[in-house]
Amino acid sequence: MRKKLSILIKKLRNTTLRKILVFVSRLIVGLLCLIPGYESIVDPVGSNILCDRFLHCLKLDVLLPLSYIISISISSLQFVIGVCMTLGAKIKWTSIMATIFLTIQIITSATTIHQCPDIYDGITRTISAHTFGSSIAHNIMLLGLASLVFHWRNYNLALYTKRTEWIISIYGFAFSVVMAIHCYFSLPILDLTVCKEGDSIKKVLDYAESHKIDMDENTRAAMSHNGYSFILVSPDITQASTTYRKQLNKLYSYCKSNNYNFAMLTTADPDSREVDEYIIETSGAEYPFLQISRELTDAFVRSNPELFLMKDGIVEEKFSCYQIPTYDKPLEEYVSEDKDVSEGWNDVAKSILFFGVPLIAILIYDYLIELAKLLYRFWKTKRKKKETEETSEQQ
Repeated sequence: MRKKLSILIKKLRNTTLRKILVFVSRLIVGLLCLIPGYESIVDPVGSNILCDRFLHCLKLDVLLPLSYIISISISSLQFVIGVCMTLGAKIKWTSIMATIFLTIQIITSATTIHQCPDIYDGITRTISAHTFGSSIAHNIMLLGLASLVFHWRNYNLALYTKRTEWIISIYGFAFSVVMAIHCYFSLPILDLTVCKEGDSIKKVLDYAESHKIDMDENTRAAMSHNGYSFILVSPDITQASTTYRKQLNKLYSYCKSNNYNFAMLTTADPDSREVDEYIIETSGAEYPFLQISRELTDAFVRSNPELFLMKDGIVEEKFSCYQIPTYDKPLEEYVSEDKDVSEGWNDVAKSILFFGVPLIAILIYDYLIELAKLLYRFWKTKRKKKETEETSEQQ
């Protein structure tokens, strides 16, 4: 056993092996931070809901007004750590930040795992606590790898030179903030809710049933209406945007003219003062109001309010409160096109391309400078050699 251990230690002293271990470790840490970080920035409302739950569970309700800023900052930091780790940029400071970030995540997970076991309900992430069985075990693994990268950082195979690697972190943070703001005012480019475009609204009803969420029969009937219907859903009517109230009122008139169902679902009681105030702010909204659970809206709504166009219980389209549509003829006269299930992934590919092209341009610039330096040194050496030979001949 001792002999095997000494052989292993000798192997670990091998420079090539250390470089391989650092490379593999930073790739694992980088990708397992990059993917959830990206998903968080393209779903800023979902990240904010999750942040609210963590703050409430940790009894930090005083910070709830800042939850949007906190959630975007955390998502951006995780994304930047993932990018820099994957590319090997600023590896010393990146590994330090990764170690601090993962340590805080472990402490937070250990504090909330028993108090709030359902904290991720309705918040879909590709890589989360559910993927690895325990977020603590997952983060401990990543913490160990990040520590290894820091300890052997001198063996890092950097893709970028020190001249440009600082740009990566600044550009990554700027990209993440801009993307989060874009997905907040529109809808997420990658729909991570329980009910996507093209899905049956029955998925929401099934979610309510599986999580034992009570639902009013009128609300259930409005969501299951045959034919074309519009459902306007507000998780918090006191914070609902009324910027496009004229468009909504016009859309309701359009629905009445064409015999389409239109209803607003809100977490407030339809007879409450909050609803009355909303009606006043929207210049006398006449459409019916129905009640829905906040726990349920967290699972499928990403705008306040969000408009759903449905046909026979199938979600045809979703609209942000800043993108209310207008129609000048009956919906039946519009050419019906099947939704491309890869449409969301096409937007993801475009965003990755938008992020990746400048990085490639920086890399090309970086190596062109290095090539120019190499050629200059070669020319200078050759010229010096020639001058030396000429001096020797003159003597």
